[in-house]
Amino acid sequence: MGTAKILIVEDEGLVAQDIKHRILRMGYPAPFIVYTGEEAVTKAENTDLDLILMDIILSNGFIDGVQAAEQIHKFSDVPIIYLTASSDAQTLSRAKATGPDGYILKPFQSRELQIAIELTLYRHKIEKGFLEEDRLVSATLYNLQEGIVAVNRSGNICFINGAAQKLTGWSEPEASGRPLKEVVRILASSPSKDADIETLLKTESNRDIPSHGFIVSKDRVMTEVLTVNKFVIVEGELDLAYILVIRDFTDSISNNALK
Repeated sequence: MGTAKILIVEDEGLVAQDIKHRILRMGYPAPFIVYTGEEAVTKAENTDLDLILMDIILSNGFIDGVQAAEQIHKFSDVPIIYLTASSDAQTLSRAKATGPDGYILKPFQSRELQIAIELTLYRHKIEKGFLEEDRLVSATLYNLQEGIVAVNRSGNICFINGAAQKLTGWSEPEASGRPLKEVVRILASSPSKDADIETLLKTESNRDIPSHGFIVSKDRVMTEVLTVNKFVIVEGELDLAYILVIRDFTDSISNNALK
């Protein structure tokens, strides 16, 4: 997969170990783990890191994840993805002020974590001029079984992978530049939960986004789907706002049966 050096900042030991094992299964080297904001700052000063996964609420030590990120950004441009179970507006506002590369709301799926890591590492290389081609995502993301749709700050699609093209009936040239709600039409399993997907994606919480429902293709074919922890919010120099991850429900059942 790669040689990226990743730091996990998480005050709960079991959670930190769980994230570590997920990262190992993705093929990355064993990540570093620290349990306080102070340790995170020290580690970032003394280690050439490629990515930090930072829990916002750190009960140990004297500074939380946001304060640690502020200190780290004074001497390093290492990308930081926040891990948080909180959708409190004040907390997220503080976090946003530090210019993070993304957020993952707990609890999250391993695949969402993998997508966030790969996308952030890839984008950081682009911004640093390490890649000749200014492409949004790697071939790995394009070939995932899950449907991946990236949306820019204007609410228009800037990337759609093969699986999402199959689910929506829209090819990448057709979908590119179109509003998300025009291409991705998801109906909740319960009519009372139906809502405009663009409006839901702009909220700070995942709670109101359907986690199970039906996607209606351009040809009006309905497919039962799961949304995998819904979205990742990403910020930075590239015009990218959201990543929507969609999984075919039938494929999910088949894969689970084989395990």
